[in-house]
Amino acid sequence: MKGNSIRGVLFDLDGTLIDSYQAIYLSFQHAYEKLGLLTPSFEEVKRVVGYGLRNTFRDLLGEERAPQALRLFRQKYEEVYRQNTYLLPGAREVLETLDARGIKLAVATNKLGRFSRDIFRHYGMDQLFTAIVGDEDVSQNKPHPEILLYAVEKMGLAKEEVILVGDSLIDIQTGRNAGLRVFVVPTGVQTKEELEKARPTAVLNGLLDLFSYI
Repeated sequence: MKGNSIRGVLFDLDGTLIDSYQAIYLSFQHAYEKLGLLTPSFEEVKRVVGYGLRNTFRDLLGEERAPQALRLFRQKYEEVYRQNTYLLPGAREVLETLDARGIKLAVATNKLGRFSRDIFRHYGMDQLFTAIVGDEDVSQNKPHPEILLYAVEKMGLAKEEVILVGDSLIDIQTGRNAGLRVFVVPTGVQTKEELEKARPTAVLNGLLDLFSYI
């Protein structure tokens, strides 16, 4: 697989390139406190995010309270996400090296698109990406394939030339739905064993392992 067969890499964001769980937790805490509710634990919050916050709050709090919870979450997230978001080990090296090799890069995430783009502006890395696509940029988020196919289109490549790199079962499912090869790193909520059971193209130990394939 190494060589010209991969011309583009489409990355998930949270748990793959960045750790923003502290910012997410602080924003959950704010929303729940304003609604007069007991905040879930940090670990519980980590486990429920991933399918998009609208869906998460709808599942946790019901249709009626979800819009207010989402508004309160975003209000707090706006304040705290820059100083509480960190690049994961190997992320900068992998992105800069692939870019230098002429590999096209993009991000597809269920995080709000404008927050996702600003994170990379904050780190001075936004110029590395052909596209950073998130919630509200497309009509349907993961696991629907639309967000991946839209990003691939922006990259100007055939999907056979693009791989998806993620960290979760959602990423594996979404990549499969889009017809993409999926490489996963066990840096999110799921263990390496859980990821292996879902049979992605490959389970890596870390992002730097990508260099064995590209």
